[in-house]
Amino acid sequence: MPGKSKSRKRTKRRVAELRGAIDQMEGDIVVVVFDDEQRLEWPGRFVPEEAKSGDVVIVRVVPVDETHWSGVSEGGKITLGEQAIQWPGKVDDGPLALSIEVDAADTTARKERVRGLVDDIFKKK
Repeated sequence: MPGKSKSRKRTKRRVAELRGAIDQMEGDIVVVVFDDEQRLEWPGRFVPEEAKSGDVVIVRVVPVDETHWSGVSEGGKITLGEQAIQWPGKVDDGPLALSIEVDAADTTARKERVRGLVDDIFKKK
């Protein structure tokens, strides 16, 4: 109806994963920069051995155990030691853990996309 606005109640949806890339590896620390520009210095012991700088990674919330990085969630903010990230969707408050895995297919796709952009730049000169 004209003049009336419909208000929709927005609820946060559950986001199953957060994606990013390994920016650098410094000793026992793996720096992950997420697609939403957040950043975490991830303990190397929780990162797959085959991971290397430039790899695309997928991070998921998982139940707490000794093989994943444990933290606490409150209001969507996940605190891991002295660091914190904002999860882009709904996550239950309380103890949780984050898993990280390398996405080889997306790593290859992103590298090809960048290579194509670089090729385009140099072809235009």
